Amino acid sequence: MHDDAASDAQRQAFDACGNPVEVTFPPDLHDTHHLRLKALLLSVWVVSSFGTCYFARDIQALMPDWPVAYWMAAQGAVLMFLLVIVVYCVAMDHFERQQARDAAREAALGAADPHA
Repeated sequence: MHDDAASDAQRQAFDACGNPVEVTFPPDLHDTHHLRLKALLLSVWVVSSFGTCYFARDIQALMPDWPVAYWMAAQGAVLMFLLVIVVYCVAMDHFERQQARDAAREAALGAADPHA
């Protein structure tokens, strides 16, 4: 949907000497939700990946007949990463649908009240 070259061209500005300067825009609510979601999911992934390795002996003590610590260290991090990807996709789909609904609502209100 977005072309990087086109979006970069729109953000180009020039200083007094004619050098290109990047124009920054304040983040909107969608970007704030996006960054918080990323931080939360990456935190969950880091804690689950490294926490499992750090507490491997304690986890193994809970189930002595099965190598749960080895399994979680070897496969659990990969499965947790895949779960993080699925949660991220579902959450971003929700954010984008919510943003589209809000834009449609604003357009409908703008069309209903042409003097506003």
